[in-house]
Amino acid sequence: MARRHRRQRRHLALRREGRERPLSRVAGPAALLAVGFAGGLLAGATVWSRLVDTNRRGLFSPHPVKRFAAVSYLGARPSVDTARLLRDYILWEPQPLLRRRARRVLRAVEASLDR
Repeated sequence: MARRHRRQRRHLALRREGRERPLSRVAGPAALLAVGFAGGLLAGATVWSRLVDTNRRGLFSPHPVKRFAAVSYLGARPSVDTARLLRDYILWEPQPLLRRRARRVLRAVEASLDR
């Protein structure tokens, strides 16, 4: 009990001397906003990275939505390997809607490689 009273007295003494300030007064609102923004960017980059890894593996998934996301992912990364992979995928894909989407993406990849 005596220990708690000592801490409380020290706390009050620091407050009286003006050495204890809330974080908002020490850092300022602009600094807190910058830290919050940087934290948000870091969290967003982490989530985006995980989503991209998931979509990359989903091209031959049994779920059509994952396959659609993977085809869209490949469209953003044009290369010769991407074009080859999309050609194989078009031959494999059982659903006409996804085959058409893959053909459109393949045409866009080939057009960007011709430039």
